Amino acid sequence: MNPPETGAPPRLLASLRQLALTALAMAHTRLALAGVELEEELQRLVGLLLSLLGLLVFGLMGLLVLTFTVVLAVDAGQRVVVMAGFAIVYLGLAGWLVWRVRRMLATRPPFLQATLAEMARDREALQAASGPTPVTVKDRHD
Repeated sequence: MNPPETGAPPRLLASLRQLALTALAMAHTRLALAGVELEEELQRLVGLLLSLLGLLVFGLMGLLVLTFTVVLAVDAGQRVVVMAGFAIVYLGLAGWLVWRVRRMLATRPPFLQATLAEMARDREALQAASGPTPVTVKDRHD
C-alpha cells in the first residue's frame, strides 16, 4: 500500500498561484487607474483655485479703480446714488458667481468614477465566471 499523499495536487497549486497572480494584476491596474484619477482631480482643483485667486485679485482691483473713477467723476450730490448703484451691481454679480460655483460643483463627475466602474465590471465578470450560486439549506426553507 502506498501512503496517502498529504500535499495538494500540483495542478491545484498552479491554479491557485495563477488565480492569485491574476487578482494581484487586477488590483494593480485598478490602483493605477485610481492614482491617475486622483492626479487629474488634483490638477483640476489646483487650476480652479488659481483661477479663482486671479479672479479675486484682478477683478477686485479693476472694480475698485473703476468705482472710484466713476464716483469721483460725478457731481458731489450724486455720489451716494452712484455708490448705491455700484453696490447693487456688485451684489448681483456676487450672487451670480455663487450660483455658478454651486453649479460647477454639482455637475462635476463623481469621484473615482472610472475606477469604480471598472471594479463593478470585474465583480460582475467574476460572479458570472463562478457560475450559479449554490443553494444552501437555509435558502430552501425560505
